[in-house]
Amino acid sequence: MNEIETLPHNAEAEEAVIACCLLDDSPANYNSVTELVSADDFYIHRNQCIFGALGKLADASLPVDEIHLSEQLTRDDNLDAVGGVTSIYSIMDRVETSMQMHHYAKIVKEKSNLRKMNRAYRVATESIMTQSDSAENIKHTVDSEVNRIHFTQEKPNDLSSTAEEIKDEFRKMLAGEFVTDALPTHIGKLDQQLGNRGIAPGEVITLAAPTSCGKSALALNIALKSVTHNNAPCAVFSLEMPQKQLFKRMAQTLAGVNIKQISDGVISEENMKKVDEAIDQLHSVPLYTSHNVKSAEDLASQLRKLVDKQGVKLAVIDYLQLIPFNSGKVGKAEGIANISHKIKQLALELNIGILLLAQVNREGAKREGGLDIYDLKDSGDIENDADVVLLMYPQQGNFEDSKMSDSNGPYTNLEYKIAKNREGERGTIGYFKFYHITGRFY
Repeated sequence: MNEIETLPHNAEAEEAVIACCLLDDSPANYNSVTELVSADDFYIHRNQCIFGALGKLADASLPVDEIHLSEQLTRDDNLDAVGGVTSIYSIMDRVETSMQMHHYAKIVKEKSNLRKMNRAYRVATESIMTQSDSAENIKHTVDSEVNRIHFTQEKPNDLSSTAEEIKDEFRKMLAGEFVTDALPTHIGKLDQQLGNRGIAPGEVITLAAPTSCGKSALALNIALKSVTHNNAPCAVFSLEMPQKQLFKRMAQTLAGVNIKQISDGVISEENMKKVDEAIDQLHSVPLYTSHNVKSAEDLASQLRKLVDKQGVKLAVIDYLQLIPFNSGKVGKAEGIANISHKIKQLALELNIGILLLAQVNREGAKREGGLDIYDLKDSGDIENDADVVLLMYPQQGNFEDSKMSDSNGPYTNLEYKIAKNREGERGTIGYFKFYHITGRFY
C-alpha cells in the first residue's frame, strides 16, 4: 500500500456528510455543515466533486436533491468521474437521519487537519534531509503552516453566549460590581480615557512618539504595573537594547532611584536598599523578555509559546519598524503593513493585549502643535490595525521648553492625544510628567 492510500481519511464519514445534505431538498443541512467543513476537507476526489456541486446548488438557491445534483455534476463535467447516478444513490443510502451530521463532519475535518499537518512536516523533513534551508527558517515555516490549520468549533457565529455575557456585564456595571478584564495602565488619567479602561484582550494599542520622548519608558512603566499590581504575566520584546540594559532600566523605574548614583559612588544606603529590593522583586515577577526577533513569524512563534507556557496576558513590542521582513520581495510600506496585520491577528488569536510602539515621520516630529495620526511612519495600515492610537509629544513643542522641576526632581511635560479609540472617544488630550532620571511616568 502506497503513502497516498494510507493518509488519514474516513470514506464512510465523508459519504455520510453528503447523504445528510441530500436528505432534505432545501440547502439547510448543507449550510449548517459548512460551518465545519469545505470541499477541500474531503479526501476522496469523488466526494470532493459532489460536495462542491452541492455548494453550487445552494448558492443558486436550487433544490439540493439527487436530480439537481446529477445535473450540476454534468455541467461540471464530473458525473462520470464520480461514478454516475448509481454512485449518488449508493451514497444516499448511507444514512436515514441527519441527527449525526455534525459528528460525521467533525470526523472529516479531523482527518483533513491530520493530512495538512502531515504535509507540513513532510515538507520540513525534505528540507532537513536536503539541507536546503536553515533550521530556524524550517521551524518558522512549519509553525506558520500548522497555525493556519482551522480547528472547527460548532456555530462560530452564534451570538447567544456573547449576548448573555454582555447583559451580565451591564447588570454588574449598574450595580457597581463590574470588574473589567482589561489591564489598567495605572498611568495618570489614561485608563479613564481608554474605551475599555485599560488594554483589553484582543486589543492592539499603538504608541507613537518622536525619538527620546520616552515611549519605551512609558511601555516599561505599563509592563511593570501589569506584573506588580495585577500579577498579570507580561512579555517585552525589546529589539533596541539587550536584557541587561533593559533590566537596569526596570530596576531603576521600580525603585524610583537614579542608578547612575551607583556608578558615581554617591548613592545613599537607603536608595541602595531600594535598588536591591527592586532587583529581588524583578527576579520573582512573571515578566519575560526577548531581544532577538527574525521575522513576524518568529515573533508569533515566540509569543504563542509564552502565552501557552507562561500565561502571558500583555505583550509589549518595542518597536514595529525593527521587526525584519523580506525586503527582496516587498517594499518597506508593504512589509510594515504585513507585520502590523500579523500583530493584530495575534492579539485576537491569543486573546491578549498588545502594546505596540511605532515611529513617527520626521515632519510630524518637528511640527509645532503636536502629532496627528497621519504622522505614523511607513504605513497607513498601522492605524487601521490598531484599536487605539496614542500619540505623545513635548507639551511646549520642544524638549527644552517642556522641561520642569518639582519636589520629585526634573521632569518633562508631555502631551498625549488619543487619535484613535475604537471603544471610546477619540481626539482626547491628556498630560504626563516624565521623570527621565528614574524613568517614571505620572
